[in-house]
Amino acid sequence: MRARHALVTTARMKIGDNPNWFAGSPLERVNNEKDNDDAIAARLKDPDSLLIPLWRGDPLVANGAAAFLSAAAFKEFPADAPIAILGMKNGAAYFAIDASGASASAEEAPFSDIGEYMNLRMAAGIVSRDDLAIIGHARWLFEWRRQHRFCANCGGDVAFSISGAKADCRSCEAEHFPRVSPVAIVLAVHEDHCLLGRGPHFPEGMLSALAGFIEAGETPEEAARREIFEEAGVALTDIRYQFSQPWPFPSSLMMGFLADAEGRTLNLDTEEIVEARWISLEDTRMLLDGEERGNVILPPKFTIARQLLERWAAH
Repeated sequence: MRARHALVTTARMKIGDNPNWFAGSPLERVNNEKDNDDAIAARLKDPDSLLIPLWRGDPLVANGAAAFLSAAAFKEFPADAPIAILGMKNGAAYFAIDASGASASAEEAPFSDIGEYMNLRMAAGIVSRDDLAIIGHARWLFEWRRQHRFCANCGGDVAFSISGAKADCRSCEAEHFPRVSPVAIVLAVHEDHCLLGRGPHFPEGMLSALAGFIEAGETPEEAARREIFEEAGVALTDIRYQFSQPWPFPSSLMMGFLADAEGRTLNLDTEEIVEARWISLEDTRMLLDGEERGNVILPPKFTIARQLLERWAAH
């Protein structure tokens, strides 16, 4: 029965000037339709529409690609499974569906016989970047729904729109939209060295650029300066914005900077940073090329920290 649901993959690259994974979606947003329930319902019935299922935030992957199913697959999921429309491409609507409540275990998740519900961080190293941008958008919306089941204004229950990108309070009628948490991430540089650090949740040896949430009343540049001083005791000058990355773990917008440091003396906030080192440009280039230098492990390529390192090492 399930064999008739065609698998469709997207492969076109659309990166532009932003080198970051999860950015550059190939889909056109449908802002003019997302508040029109009838239009969305019609798209759900369109045989050209495509569907990507997620299980607890992780996508269905088959043969090294995101397993986009035909619209006929909708009826294989529970009627109350959350859905979201992600956009349009070549006249076809792309939807996501949250399969998490379909059964008691991942082994029984719908369509697990044709692929694997893969950890999203692992999938980032396998599927195309177009697919990853689409999946990241879907995970973002489902995590927002999971964490915002009640109205922030009055505490009442909310009803989510069929588009997946809006919630209305049943009591006070307040409108709610997906959350975006801005983060400044900074690669601090002093002469031919860059500053990398490790938070307590990082694996031993993995070092990354330092980052922190932007606080109320701050610009991203101000947050970059404050965070590096608070975490490492390093004063910054000439803070230069580079690029941004949507980061669906669960809802951050990472804004990447390169910045000059006044010196290399460190004074770590050990609750935030358990280890920090100044790494030479030569060692950084060798690490980026896959060579071993001590026990240092750089962030994976799908992270904005890695892209900041790549840009600094290249220029």
